[in-house]
Amino acid sequence: MTSPEFLASLLAWYEANKRDLPWRRTSDPYAIWVSEIMLQQTTVATVIPFWHKWMERFPTVESLATADEQEVLGHWQGLGYYSRARNLQKGARQVVEEGLPTSAEGWKQIPGIGDYTSGAIASIAQGLPVPLVDGNVERVYSRLMADFSVGQTLKKNAWDWAKQTLAKDRPGDWNQALMELGATVCTPQSPQCHACPVQWACRARERGQIDQLPQKAPKREWKHLSHQAWLIVSDGKLLIEQVPKGEWWEGLWQVPRAINSESGTEELSARTHAVRAEELLTINHVVTHHKISLTLYRAIPSEKTPIHSAKTWEEVLAMPLSAPQRKILTRHRSSLFGID
Repeated sequence: MTSPEFLASLLAWYEANKRDLPWRRTSDPYAIWVSEIMLQQTTVATVIPFWHKWMERFPTVESLATADEQEVLGHWQGLGYYSRARNLQKGARQVVEEGLPTSAEGWKQIPGIGDYTSGAIASIAQGLPVPLVDGNVERVYSRLMADFSVGQTLKKNAWDWAKQTLAKDRPGDWNQALMELGATVCTPQSPQCHACPVQWACRARERGQIDQLPQKAPKREWKHLSHQAWLIVSDGKLLIEQVPKGEWWEGLWQVPRAINSESGTEELSARTHAVRAEELLTINHVVTHHKISLTLYRAIPSEKTPIHSAKTWEEVLAMPLSAPQRKILTRHRSSLFGID
């Protein structure tokens, strides 16, 4: 598999067909680091405008390290999984104090960076001879080698293969070539085998097993959760609070929300000194194998309701909100604030 012909064919294809992505126009480790964190669980098309906006506001690791966390979360809004943004800032502060890592192992000491991301930054930005495996590389490997393993066994086999096939004189290009092949040709559905530069080396194609690989691991069962949220408006202002530590969307802002719908009414009543009134709607949201049903109610404030912390629509819109919160507020902004 590591024959000179295999290496040359894939690298030549990559040079001729690679997508023009903004983070491929730089060798700045910080810029590539940001792109890799954003690309975790997010598509390239979604990431591109966020990456440009981020790099414009936080062009250096120092500018991110010294920024206010609320502003950082605000610039991350829309990408989800906000722990990524927090870890990115923690990592920036660590780099400012300790210096830029000079090895893949060094990168793994940074919050939020594991085997794949450390390999990507070290090889692409710093030219270090280290492999990487993401979902695309794992799929390419499983088909090239006709490996029917699943789960952690498949991942381990893919890593072993990646170490053996690494083009040590061009590690960054090689790693990106493998990922690009998986992203654009060796796709999960309807792979374009006719366009594959190494189709002649693919065991699954030779055996007619392309559609069977990679084998799917057993699906995890969904965990269903029910939340409720209260819309409390006074004089055109909306009561809003910060999500406490330890909860999903920690540090973001929300209308008062209870994570247990059964005891939620009592909890929210005690917290806001308001009375639940009419039910407005229920939306569904998915977070890492959890399906959340969020039911929205209008609530009536009392004299004890902390309306002093309420915000106008413009102020709320400028704050970092979770995706489900932004969804419910946008749907009701007309009735709440008289805005179409």
